Amino acid sequence: MNKWCLLVAALVLMPNLAYGSIGFRTIVDASEATRPLMLSIWYPSDGDQFDIIGGNAVFQGESAALDAPVVGKHPLVVLSHGGLRSTKDSGAWLGAALAKAGFIVIEVNAPRPENPAMAVDEIWQRPRDISRALSVILDNAAWADHIDEKKVAVIGFALGGTAALSLAGAELDAERYYESCADAGSIGADCTWFSSHNVALNQVDQDEFEQSRHDRRFTSAVLIAPEYLEAFSIESGMALAPTLLISLGSQEMKTLRLPHVEKKAIDEANRLDAFAVCTESGPQILLEEEGDAALCGTSPEERVRIHALIADMIVSFLARSF
Repeated sequence: MNKWCLLVAALVLMPNLAYGSIGFRTIVDASEATRPLMLSIWYPSDGDQFDIIGGNAVFQGESAALDAPVVGKHPLVVLSHGGLRSTKDSGAWLGAALAKAGFIVIEVNAPRPENPAMAVDEIWQRPRDISRALSVILDNAAWADHIDEKKVAVIGFALGGTAALSLAGAELDAERYYESCADAGSIGADCTWFSSHNVALNQVDQDEFEQSRHDRRFTSAVLIAPEYLEAFSIESGMALAPTLLISLGSQEMKTLRLPHVEKKAIDEANRLDAFAVCTESGPQILLEEEGDAALCGTSPEERVRIHALIADMIVSFLARSF
């Protein structure tokens, strides 16, 4: 299956933004010693020497030209894959797809929390990381001339999607957030992990949590299977930047309290489809290591199809919102 075939209709809306080659670079921002950020950058290029990025024994990587020159000026996407325990470059498949469609994409890789007591602060750390990554790239002379600062989007999966919604202008209601894990049906993927270590959501750093994370430099936001939607305030929806919610399954639609959010659902998908396509031996490796073979989905072909649908929805939405 051609993994780009479902992008064709959306690319018609964005002429001259289909590239046959993409580049890849990394930047490390160590300005905060306790929380260095590694930024993985996917971008349109004319490079012709390719390497596989973001792959391992379980998940397939993506092909890109390392340190190849950037071609042209483009909209910017800052991407956060929100899994608390996922590996770096977990969103490589989407970064590569969007770069091929004509975007510069920065995936934010922050240090993963070592335990649930540290992880409870990720609710405010993630949006802060994303804003910081945006500042780093815009202040970098090598990149500034290639970015259209009027077209800047934030895209997030899971907790990254929660962060993207905060950056778009929505605000978490503290009491509803603190009680999120009390509901067995809550979309808080790590509630069981927190509970097993006697960590409650109200152990978050209160001062940091209460700060608004709205970043007006982001002109659009895309949330993919976000967590804690039920904890956002209805009233804050009026101030949102144009926002798209992509539900992997239908559960997020039931808990969305905010108006003025465009909604798309891939009913046959699930939250695990936010991960990369597995290698042929991936499911067996997961079983042997007492992991969850469900991370690989029903088949590589089905995951490729779902990934193409997600990328198609995003490109179409950004074409309209920009």
